[in-house]
Amino acid sequence: METKTSSKLGLKAARGTLLSIALRLTSFILSQATVRFVSAAALGKASVPLELLLGTALFVSREGFRLALTKDDAEKKGYDGHTQQQQMINVAWLSVPLGTMISMFAMYLHMHTCNNQNKGGGEEAQSENEATDYKIAGILYCLASFIESLSEPLVIKCLQQMDVTTKAKAEGVALVSKSVSCFVCLSILSSNWAVSAFGISQLMYGFTFTMMMYRFGRSASGGIQWPKRLVSTAPNNPYRTNSKSDDKKYYAKYNNFDYQQLKLVLIFTLQGLFKHALTEADKIVLSALAESYDQGIYAIAASYGGLAARLLLQPIEENARLLFSRQGAIIERDKHTTTTAPASKAISEQMNELQQSYSFLLRTVSLIGLLFSTIAVNYTSILLRILAGYRWGSNSEAIAALSAFCVYTAFLSLNGITEAFVYAVARSGRDIGRLSIVHALVGGVFALLAPGLVTNHAAVGLVSANCISMALRSLYSLYVAWGYFAERNFRSLRRMLQMLPRPLVVIAFATSFVITRMSKNLFYDETLVGITWMMASLKHVGVGLVCTCVTGGLTLWLESDIWIAVRAMVKK
Repeated sequence: METKTSSKLGLKAARGTLLSIALRLTSFILSQATVRFVSAAALGKASVPLELLLGTALFVSREGFRLALTKDDAEKKGYDGHTQQQQMINVAWLSVPLGTMISMFAMYLHMHTCNNQNKGGGEEAQSENEATDYKIAGILYCLASFIESLSEPLVIKCLQQMDVTTKAKAEGVALVSKSVSCFVCLSILSSNWAVSAFGISQLMYGFTFTMMMYRFGRSASGGIQWPKRLVSTAPNNPYRTNSKSDDKKYYAKYNNFDYQQLKLVLIFTLQGLFKHALTEADKIVLSALAESYDQGIYAIAASYGGLAARLLLQPIEENARLLFSRQGAIIERDKHTTTTAPASKAISEQMNELQQSYSFLLRTVSLIGLLFSTIAVNYTSILLRILAGYRWGSNSEAIAALSAFCVYTAFLSLNGITEAFVYAVARSGRDIGRLSIVHALVGGVFALLAPGLVTNHAAVGLVSANCISMALRSLYSLYVAWGYFAERNFRSLRRMLQMLPRPLVVIAFATSFVITRMSKNLFYDETLVGITWMMASLKHVGVGLVCTCVTGGLTLWLESDIWIAVRAMVKK
């Protein structure tokens, strides 16, 4: 019975992933029209310091709640179960006042920074219009953070019920509205207000996403679950009087919050700050060391280089974390409540399914990483030329940065799934504490390497430092997974090798890299123009298509379980 439940959860996660990918891809296509409207400096301001401000505010205000409140099933049965469920709902709604305070504090920091820059000047001179544009944009980003935080309790409810489709729909509609509003604002406003146009579009995203979540919440069964004050209901007592002593005896007040969950929220939030600092370390370094133009070069490369992460890897990681968390919770619950032989067999089957899910997802994202790091890496110039124009397609710095991002995708894909598993199966503050120490050590390594690499190799050096950090984090997460399965007698070399692509597949990708690199040197030159560039591009792309088809066909033949899973998801 529990195995069927886990399978249904996996199907829900898979369908939500596909929908999220489709909507994000639609948004990406719409947003490409905006790149040609903005300068590198304006793009750098919106994509690096302001996105860092927004991302940090949202992360601090919601990440701990999501991790702590999605570990257990929200549907509690019985008298005490109803109380526990309401306590969980009350805890979830605390994310709203926390998000409000964090957004206000972020706005204060932004205004303080802008005032200091205006007074003290700096290496990068700004006109009064540019300074005003940046200040207004920051205020809009903070307002967007506040509005988006209002929807967090409803998002948590969706995650608890594995209703990732609803969340994906809201995000997709919000992303489309953001792209359209940004394009319209850039078309209407003058170039002096380019950064504010990004702020308006982010505000539109927050408003649309929140409205969609409340709309879905009202239409769902049971409606929106609001916070309530908890008081026990006493049984009927014919001898009860109206005295205050009887009130105290029969009406004892419950705690309105589950303090164990609040403790987990705090632990996950504090620990998550290390992960967030590592994830956003590139923006932190750029904000401190680079000028707006250099930030823009990095931003255009990150925009396209992070395409795989936003469209494929992030939805897979988010839904994998939900799947692992729910499967792990079922195993832990049954382990402590059942002792019979049939129950032990059921637990063994659940453990086997958890390990198969982990191996399958890890191997899938590894293949995605290989595709980008071996084949796509040799086609970055053509991509920039088509999407962003000749200015970017012939910029050697942007081309090199985007190629480095393709390699970074392989490390990012590995880290995403391995850490999703670690967070999902962590059951105590001690587990999270060890992970915090590792993240702190990795952050120290990055802090030592990044400044020198950025100084000597610009954006490529920064991406290289990120690759090293992701590799170290992934190694530790794999070590934790090995220990987790070993404690439950599920460690074996054969099982662990299931996580890796087959050797012939790896050889095929490596051969494709050599062939496409030779094709680039032989046929293509980014400085070509007109029909000459088009013919050279067609030859180079043709070679890449042949390599991709041959390698992809071999992969689907050897990794047949992936092909079967994709067909099943499409049919459903």
